[in-house]
Amino acid sequence: MNRLNTSRLALSVLLASAGLATAVSAQAQPMMGEMGMHHNEGRMHERLVKHWEKRQVELKAKLHLTEVQEPAWRSFVEGMKVPAKPLGQQIEREVLAKLSTPERMEKMGVVHEANLAAMQAHIKQRTEATRTFYNQLSVEQQKVFDAETLPEQTRWKGKRD
Repeated sequence: MNRLNTSRLALSVLLASAGLATAVSAQAQPMMGEMGMHHNEGRMHERLVKHWEKRQVELKAKLHLTEVQEPAWRSFVEGMKVPAKPLGQQIEREVLAKLSTPERMEKMGVVHEANLAAMQAHIKQRTEATRTFYNQLSVEQQKVFDAETLPEQTRWKGKRD
């Protein structure tokens, strides 16, 4: 019986160490996917732009716009454009490393406020572009627009598409 317990213990230790070795080697590798530690901002931005362009084509087809509504559509698309670069500014680690903790916190607060202001301005621009375009649509088109611009159900349920 004692020999069986020793064998079980040895087997447990062996399995645990194998699992630990696997976990450590997996963490040592760069994370995969776009939201991993080593994601590619350019690639993410490119995918976002392609997604938005695809959605524009689909939305325009479903709205059945008239010729008179085309200028409003072009203004809407221009106002909704994905920014060419991230709205917020990054804080360089080298700069932060040279500051004391209170100075570092103050610097981070200033940058955070600037980033919030940039995001709020962008949201206002998009809201105004949407409102202006929406007012050019017929009641039927507004219903289509409302339905098509709801957040995707998969996101609400936590699923990926």
